[in-house]
Amino acid sequence: MNIDNTYDVGIYLRLSKDDNNGHLESMSISNQRQLLKDYVLEKGWKLVEEYVDDGWTGTNFERPSFKRMIDDALNGKINCIITKDLSRLGRNYVQAGYYTDEFFPENDIRYIAINDSIDTINDDNDMTAFHHVLNEIYPKQVSKKVRQVKRKSAEQGMFMGSQAPYGYKKSPEDKHILIIDDEPALIIKRLFSEFASGDTARQIADRLNEEHIDSPRFYHYAKMGRVNPLTEEKNVWGSATVLQLLRNQVYIGNMVQGKRKTVSFKTKKMRQVSPDNWIVVENTHEPIVERELWDKVHSRMRTNSRVAKTKEKTVGMFAGILRCADCDSPLAYMRKKLANGEKGLYRCSRYNNNGSNACGTHYIEENDLCEIVLSDIRRYAIIAENEKETIANKLLTLKSKHAMAETKVIRGQISNAENRLAVIKTTIKNLYIDKCSGNLPEEVFKSMMEDFLKEQSDLENQIPRLHDELEQISTATDEVNEWLNLISDFTNIETLTRAIVCELIESITVSDRQKVNGKWEQSIDIRYRFIGNLLQDEETDAKKENIA
Repeated sequence: MNIDNTYDVGIYLRLSKDDNNGHLESMSISNQRQLLKDYVLEKGWKLVEEYVDDGWTGTNFERPSFKRMIDDALNGKINCIITKDLSRLGRNYVQAGYYTDEFFPENDIRYIAINDSIDTINDDNDMTAFHHVLNEIYPKQVSKKVRQVKRKSAEQGMFMGSQAPYGYKKSPEDKHILIIDDEPALIIKRLFSEFASGDTARQIADRLNEEHIDSPRFYHYAKMGRVNPLTEEKNVWGSATVLQLLRNQVYIGNMVQGKRKTVSFKTKKMRQVSPDNWIVVENTHEPIVERELWDKVHSRMRTNSRVAKTKEKTVGMFAGILRCADCDSPLAYMRKKLANGEKGLYRCSRYNNNGSNACGTHYIEENDLCEIVLSDIRRYAIIAENEKETIANKLLTLKSKHAMAETKVIRGQISNAENRLAVIKTTIKNLYIDKCSGNLPEEVFKSMMEDFLKEQSDLENQIPRLHDELEQISTATDEVNEWLNLISDFTNIETLTRAIVCELIESITVSDRQKVNGKWEQSIDIRYRFIGNLLQDEETDAKKENIA
């Protein structure tokens, strides 16, 4: 820490809508600025830089000015950071605690929260952790109240989304009411009409693409005069998009909301909600599609669904095991009718849904793949039978290299979890002391205890699982011997079955076909259970087979 009485100071100011009292002068940016400048002037230090994040929540530490301030501190531009109080630094007690307890001290950066009397140069900051926890409780309570208000409004049939569904727009008079958007509404009517007439979702999507009609997302941004922020996304219709629109009750005048919810107030990550828990309110706005047409479309969907299930009584030999080498999507199984019967084949599911703009076909016939896999199994079976000890030693050596890296990561996770668990246990003990001494209100105590006890339970469940993973890594010898014994039984295998595939193989990656010297070639990468690609990596990067 700086032994002189002068510091190169960065003052940090933050104000969020979540604070709910940003209109008060006591919380304003200008008030924070004046308070901090007066403090620096009084101390006789040098004010080097001002960092302002206006409109950023304290639960998110990916704030532009905050990140710039941290970079400046690491680069030596400033060595002291001052905020009005700890809540301005952040309202996530884990991340805020990391900066006050670890990052600032380790990087010789002094941190001061004026109103909370926190100064990292001192050793009497025992209450800092409790300040962090209390600061987090506030946005949590605000988030809970906001969710309750939104749900109540949704239950009353008010539209609560940020973006109106394709085919609608928000009313200029009331953003909670949907009105028809004429141009995309015509497309919606067309989708329902063409599907009811017998066209498939794939055929409808292909025609829309041929006519260069903007997909729903691209239409939305074009109407706003903005470029789609997902720059890698292609402006194409897919069968999945068509089916999703056909299933949406909004087009018969029903408001369906609450399909997703945030995992936590600390993150924007969303989780799907069971359809049984969706909020559905009927007849809230003008429908685009007549009920009779809707019923006809959904009657056809149910029929198609039953036919598909009947056909799938014969499961593809490699269903759930094949992956596309380019986009990592599953390869979809289907059966093609021939004059003398039918044959099974696989194609990239992303290609099936979105066409050639999304990915290549990665087409491969089931019979061809069976021959390739049979040949590979026989080859390794013979090797395992004749060179068992040599192969076992080679596999163990290769697995140990992977195991060392995995072990290091898992041990680090165990150490972090155990350290955090110890902190929580100490914190819970101190909470009881504060409650009993009257320093902590009952309501705050219960809320904090609930969060800490849940985290404690999660960690106590996580640690044994991590130890189990370590133990599994250490069983490499058993796994190698099990695989060698397993595959050596298939030296004379003549017919491949799904049971054998599932028993031996973890996954198969299939590349697209390429013509080389007049012959079609295709890379087939097989990962076996227990050993993965270890033997293949030793011999070749991939096996290329000629496909007729």
